[in-house]
Amino acid sequence: MRTAALCIMVLAFMCAATVSAGDGPAWFDMEKCGFCKHLMEDAELLDHCIWEHHKIDNGMVSVTTVDKEYLPSFRTAMKKMEETGKKMETGEMVPMCGMCTSMGALMMKGAKFDAIETKVGSVLILTGTTPELVAEIHGICDKNNEELKKLEAKGMHE
Repeated sequence: MRTAALCIMVLAFMCAATVSAGDGPAWFDMEKCGFCKHLMEDAELLDHCIWEHHKIDNGMVSVTTVDKEYLPSFRTAMKKMEETGKKMETGEMVPMCGMCTSMGALMMKGAKFDAIETKVGSVLILTGTTPELVAEIHGICDKNNEELKKLEAKGMHE
């Protein structure tokens, strides 16, 4: 099923740890974000995941690779994130980090999400139909990569 909730859930998975983005919510927030917090339920999961974000002409492709022995934890977290998204569809308010908030805004502007479950994780393709929307998507791709580099500099797994 390719619902808005599923797309937010897949995007939320890309969060790797709590990273401050200045004013407002942290860009990635594993403690306060109603989606990302599910990734912390298995304390070892994040150390066994790799996130890649790549610009394409009309948006971005995000690839998540998970070590085989942690795929069950990954799938469980994804299911819980989807359940959180369904709560939002009924009007329930859920706290979100900066990245998840930005993705939600893109969805409201008409960005197209294709989420694909793979044998080793997931792939998300996020595209826009206007130059302005594509520029926003590219900006989020850049921000994700920038924040992940900060994590790597701190010695944390990407």
